[in-house]
Amino acid sequence: MLFLQTANFFLASFIFIYTIKVSSTSTEYHETGSDVCLTFALTDIPNLLTVFIRKANLNICASFDRTHTYIFEPNWGNRTFNCSVSAKRVSLCFDDFQQTDEGLFSLHSSAITEDPSLKSITLKQAIPVREVNLSVITTPITVIIGQQINLTCTTSYCIPPANITWYKSAGDSQTRSTLVKSGGLVKTISSIQSTIVKEDNGKRVFCKASNIRGKEVTSFMNILNVMYKPEVRCSLPHPYRIQEGRIATLICTVIDANPNTSITWRWNKQDNLNVDLHNGPAYTIPNIQREKSGTYVCTASNSVGTSEGENVVIDVQYKPEVVSAVSSPYRVTEGQTAILVCTVIAANPVTTLTWKWIKADSPIVELHNGPNYTIPNIQRRASGSYICTASNTVGTSDGVNITIDVQYKPEVEYNTPNPYKVIEGQTATLICTMTTANPNSSTTWKWIKTDSPTTVLHNGPNYTIFNIQRGSSGSYSCTASNSVGTSDPATVNLDVQFQPSIEIKQRMIVNETDRVVLTRQINSNPLANVSWLHGTKMLKRQFFVKTTSFIIETAQCTDTMNFTLMASNIVESNVTSRVELIVNCKPTTEKTYVSVGITDTSGIRFSSIIIAYPLPQYVLEYEDGTKINGMTDTLTWNSVNNFTIHFNKSDAKPRDYGLYRLRLSNVFGNTVIYVNVFPQRKPDSPKSIEVICDVKRARVKWKSSFNGGDPQTFTAFAINGQKGTHSHPLPDRGENEIHETFVENLQPSLTYVFYVSARNSHGNSSSDIKSCAMLKETSDQTGVVAGSLGGSLALVIVVCIIVVIVHRHYTCSCACNVEFAKRNKTTAREDETYTHITDHENTERNLYDELARNESEKQYEPILMKEREANAEKPYESLSKSEDNDRNVVSETTGAYQEF
Repeated sequence: MLFLQTANFFLASFIFIYTIKVSSTSTEYHETGSDVCLTFALTDIPNLLTVFIRKANLNICASFDRTHTYIFEPNWGNRTFNCSVSAKRVSLCFDDFQQTDEGLFSLHSSAITEDPSLKSITLKQAIPVREVNLSVITTPITVIIGQQINLTCTTSYCIPPANITWYKSAGDSQTRSTLVKSGGLVKTISSIQSTIVKEDNGKRVFCKASNIRGKEVTSFMNILNVMYKPEVRCSLPHPYRIQEGRIATLICTVIDANPNTSITWRWNKQDNLNVDLHNGPAYTIPNIQREKSGTYVCTASNSVGTSEGENVVIDVQYKPEVVSAVSSPYRVTEGQTAILVCTVIAANPVTTLTWKWIKADSPIVELHNGPNYTIPNIQRRASGSYICTASNTVGTSDGVNITIDVQYKPEVEYNTPNPYKVIEGQTATLICTMTTANPNSSTTWKWIKTDSPTTVLHNGPNYTIFNIQRGSSGSYSCTASNSVGTSDPATVNLDVQFQPSIEIKQRMIVNETDRVVLTRQINSNPLANVSWLHGTKMLKRQFFVKTTSFIIETAQCTDTMNFTLMASNIVESNVTSRVELIVNCKPTTEKTYVSVGITDTSGIRFSSIIIAYPLPQYVLEYEDGTKINGMTDTLTWNSVNNFTIHFNKSDAKPRDYGLYRLRLSNVFGNTVIYVNVFPQRKPDSPKSIEVICDVKRARVKWKSSFNGGDPQTFTAFAINGQKGTHSHPLPDRGENEIHETFVENLQPSLTYVFYVSARNSHGNSSSDIKSCAMLKETSDQTGVVAGSLGGSLALVIVVCIIVVIVHRHYTCSCACNVEFAKRNKTTAREDETYTHITDHENTERNLYDELARNESEKQYEPILMKEREANAEKPYESLSKSEDNDRNVVSETTGAYQEF
């Protein structure tokens, strides 16, 4: 907000002149000391941007954009003003209103004195009303219902004139008012005229006056006392029914009266109102007779008047008399309709009769409410004695008895379990029993099979079937007959159960990558639980099936196998059938690069297991493709797609060292296996040694290297100073395999040097060394410092010795191998990754061997996958079995190629 100190600045800078004719005026009253806020609406002059508020001819505030306001005299008249503006209104506010603030405040479009006002507000001082007086007649105001009353309320002098509102309890009333002026002030006189009703009794009458919003004064509150004649009620039923000969008592009660004292009573009979029968609220008629029936009138009076008459109608009545024309006993056949008839011969009143039929053995159960009781499709349980009564308002007649005898055909039931389950070949006995019949003599029986209803199988309650067969399964019914009719059949389902039989199919032959669905029908009763197995391994289970299937999404060569399909039910368990699957595939082996270590006297002997279907052709040749002389070969069938090819040459010469190619092929493709024949030597050094020290033992881990063509063993050594210890020898598990052992009986807190030695029949080699400090014993710290110093000194000496030894071994190894390198330049480096092929014996196996498959290559059923993950199987099972332990056979290792 910007304050402008002089009007001249305003006139020089901001003068906008509009020709606007909008004009309105109003008057506002405010008490001395109150806050004042004068607001001028701008919605009817939307295009006016410049506005000024004046008092008389003095500009107080202005706005030039309807956003910001400017105060010309912030302390005008020793008052502080606040000016605000919006798109809809402009306001001038100040506090502590005084009489000197009275005057005309106007809204203008410019600061020019001659500019006419757009709107104006006359501000005046308000004198609040101090009191309002109600003219009092009596207290309370007593009036008879229906009369009129006139009341007046007068205010004190005030300005502006006060408004008077009349109240009768919480409700206001319409009034008329006049104003009386005196000395510039005004008093208001208001009158009300009202017709009194009963509901006005006890209400408060008063008025309120107000001339300033939020402030009002209240007059004295007077109470209305409205007087009215009595109101009477009779609490008796209408009409008042009573049995002849009893005492009738008529009671009348005043429910409302004002005044309610000095009440007088009068009883009359309507057909003779001039005769007063009784002067009291209760009128008693002993030993009433039917001629006393009629209408009686009761009235009550007080000082205001007599009540309206209350009528009581007396009806003297008597109970009915009934008879029946139906003979008893009443015989009827089950399923027919029985009609029982009852008749009233006398009753008063006869128009209000009610009927009730009950059975004598269930008197609280109403069967029917009418003179004639019809029982359609009557059943045997309806036999018995029935009672008919009629009632009116007086009472109930004596009962009339009728006996019903319902006759019906026999009822039979089946007394053995249903369904009746029996195993094929056993004896079945079906038993039928008659549970009820009327009459129950001369009964005949009949057994039938429901699918051949015209053929009677047996005439007796029990039906026996010897050596029952599955074709006898079905629904059987027995019936019994008497003079009324034939029973509903009792039906039993005969369930002949038999062991499972599995559909026989030819072997399935598919190609690799095909989707395989092996399906078999299972005939059994009850339905069988089915298991698919490979050997003893569970592949899939299904429960209560007629058809079972096993799916291989992508067939592989290793899926050639015999599945065992096993079916079981409660008759027979573990009925099996063989399901054959053959996958056409090219020759496959686990390892396509193998090595054979030999000596000068051992000869060459090796074999390879091949998976293929159909039988592959093969040839072994030198790397350059020339034929090998003196090498014999044989092929052994291990299973339908699993073969072992054996090669043998009794004498081996240095010229036989080198790389061979074993070519395998069938109609689906070919495979080449490379065989490296080389002389045996000592093993390569173990690699990647790791040591973890505890208090008295250390765990040593390493990765194996090439065994030199001869089986090797490993020993872990720990040395401290002149003392040392070692682990037990550990056999080799294959090349590049992680091995692990423990070195025991070490001393706490000492530092040891660890290394691993690999040994075969041609020598030994050692790994790099690792040092490791043993952990301290928590119970005894004595000697730790001294031991640590001694151990460190010994460690330095041992390291020096080990370095010399390793260097000497390395030199020796190189010297031994120089001659062989010269003799066979084409032989691959010995430190390459080798895999051997061992000679296999021809052992008896299942027709198809289990060939585990790579989990990333295909997926079996979910249950099989779960087993494979749990067992962490290798990509292929080992198909090699050592035939002997000759030195020329290299121990199995795992490298870049896998043996198959």
